[in-house]
Amino acid sequence: MAVNLVGDRLPCGHDIDHLWEHLMQDAPDEHARSCEYCQAALTEIRPLRTAISVLAAEPVRPPADLHAKVMAAVRARMAIAPRITLPGPAGNRLVISEHAAAIILRAAGDTVDGVRARSCRLPPDAPEMGTVTDLKLSISLRFGMPVLAAARAVRVAVRTAARAQLGLTLGRIDIDVVDVHTA
Repeated sequence: MAVNLVGDRLPCGHDIDHLWEHLMQDAPDEHARSCEYCQAALTEIRPLRTAISVLAAEPVRPPADLHAKVMAAVRARMAIAPRITLPGPAGNRLVISEHAAAIILRAAGDTVDGVRARSCRLPPDAPEMGTVTDLKLSISLRFGMPVLAAARAVRVAVRTAARAQLGLTLGRIDIDVVDVHTA
């Protein structure tokens, strides 16, 4: 007998998901054992359960070239990420992603009490060693905090972090207050 489902229910009203769960536990309930519709459905889905059990028991082996494919994808993503060149130790150059530098500078903005840095952007023309670069930072301020005092404190914190942690000299630091928060 073919079973025609109405939604997720058999003609007897029994839920097919409930029937499947009992089948997976090898313990159909009293209704399923005595109902012709449930028995017909069990007959139809039992081979599926068997196939799933066989597949689940097979060991999973990643393809031999999985590592190489993942690393190629990582390298491809890194290649398109904007980079900035920083002064490195002993006069060497250090190239990092703009995103990494922005994280450091945004974290510096977060150190100011009452400020939550939201986004940080360096200009599209990546700075080279020894050059001055500008910065755009958006922040959220705690309600009632004086805007100008907060902006000054954020500029000092960000400028200090840029010099100490990245070796960057920042020129203009544009700060946009984009939100106000409580506590």
